[in-house]
Amino acid sequence: MKRIKKILFLFIVIFALFIRVYRIDTLPPSLHYDEIDAGYQAMIFNQNHTDYYGNKFPTHFRSFGDYRTSLHIYTIALFQQLSISPDLSVRLPSAIFGTLSVIVLFLVTKSVIPSFLLAVSPWAIHYSRIGFEVSGMIFVILLGIYFWKKFLETNKLIFIFLAAFFFCLSPYFYSTAKVFLPFSAILIFIIWQKEIIRVGVKNLITFIVFCLLILSPLIIDTLSGHSGYRFSYISIFTQPHREQVVDSLRYQDILQNHQDQIGVKTPLFSYFFHNKYQLSAKRLIDNYVSSFSTDFLITKGDNNTRHGFGGHGLIYLIDYFLVSIGIFSIFIPKNKNKLSILFLGLLLISPIPYALTRDSDSPHATRLILMLPSIIYFSFLGIKYVQSLGKHIFYVSLLILYFLSFIGFGHYYYYHYPQDNALYWNTGMKEAVVASNSYPQKPLVFSDSHESFVSFFLFYKPYPLLSSSISDHLKEINNSSFSGQILDDKYYFGHVNWSNLSKIPVDAVFIVPKSEYENQYHPMFNKVQIISKKYINQEEFYLLTNNE
Repeated sequence: MKRIKKILFLFIVIFALFIRVYRIDTLPPSLHYDEIDAGYQAMIFNQNHTDYYGNKFPTHFRSFGDYRTSLHIYTIALFQQLSISPDLSVRLPSAIFGTLSVIVLFLVTKSVIPSFLLAVSPWAIHYSRIGFEVSGMIFVILLGIYFWKKFLETNKLIFIFLAAFFFCLSPYFYSTAKVFLPFSAILIFIIWQKEIIRVGVKNLITFIVFCLLILSPLIIDTLSGHSGYRFSYISIFTQPHREQVVDSLRYQDILQNHQDQIGVKTPLFSYFFHNKYQLSAKRLIDNYVSSFSTDFLITKGDNNTRHGFGGHGLIYLIDYFLVSIGIFSIFIPKNKNKLSILFLGLLLISPIPYALTRDSDSPHATRLILMLPSIIYFSFLGIKYVQSLGKHIFYVSLLILYFLSFIGFGHYYYYHYPQDNALYWNTGMKEAVVASNSYPQKPLVFSDSHESFVSFFLFYKPYPLLSSSISDHLKEINNSSFSGQILDDKYYFGHVNWSNLSKIPVDAVFIVPKSEYENQYHPMFNKVQIISKKYINQEEFYLLTNNE
């Protein structure tokens, strides 16, 4: 039996790796702006050991509009050293972390079932195929759980320090872990307080100092304002027009009994029911509850189809029922154990980082991926519970349903997802930049009516940063012909005023979306190259030269 289990586990790992790396550079159909930005940051780090604003060995990489967590970018930088293609260097780390998570989950549960469930999970597959930070975050959190479990089994202090080390790495991968980590630490202490106290005061002090040392760069950046830069304007506590919304709601209370009257004093109860704290609390609760909705998890996924799918849920329908059964099963005395309580607690605290934000009108799959390990774990417990009933027909039926669900998702993801969503993956922009490289001596004018070309140009040219900061090369420009940015007085990125091109060099090559060209057509331009559509929902791009 052990031999069969090992062979089955090896097959699952190979299968998980295959479905994460097969056509990874073209599915999703192209690298999105965020992936491109991370890739260029890694490129400049390999060149200068800085981000592209000149910050040496940064804890957070400063990007054009944000500060990005560092470990994901450092991992991309490592893969770029292997001289693989630029696109692969950005996406392969996620695939590797996603596959390693399948292995670690087997070590945590000592069962191939959860490894299989994670291997075929739509949520896990998608985020293992794109250059986002969360696959690395999930991997180190699972490693933290594994080494914590090893500490409990062996009582060896080395494992508690290894657990802390990997848990503390998680916020260096993705910012939601900055909120998730302290809640997780509190949860672990509540569940295992007796075991923790037995470690002894001296060891506990050493442990706390160890954690603070690992987190100190993050803490320093937080105090300096860098790590909280984005959260400061997406937080539910900074909702725009909050005062106006509160005033409007209080005014509606007055209208109930004082129609068409002015100068009426706001009733006391209105201050209680309508205030900035109530608004923030309502948004928090709405966000939290929506994280468990069937629309998000089963039917549609994230409305932003780069994060979700638009036509398929993040988990399978069967998972939803199995999770319910799995959670129910842990309250049966013979099945109750502290590891299950931990995963239940993690499931309940996982939506909190998303719930604290306001910049998404629907659940945010990237911020909510912390739910995934618990969902997989309780699906596994649900299967175990069905198996324990001795109804083998149900057990076989579950495996068949998973197989059919995976086949259905695979068909959608490989055939329909790229066609429906290529536009949102900025497909065609890479090809447009590569085509523009055929004109090395000419000024280039990139229209941003579809999306800004700046990062795509920097990454795919590629553009070496010879000075300390990109700001030394990239300047704002605003004149009668063009508004946007200009790089080295030669490469333009922004909005073209087609009625007056006097301030743009006459020999410039224009790179514009087809939609803009058709709206602004001018007979003096000649189409020298067309970046044709590969997918139904995709923008075409034209390269134009001036005939005059």
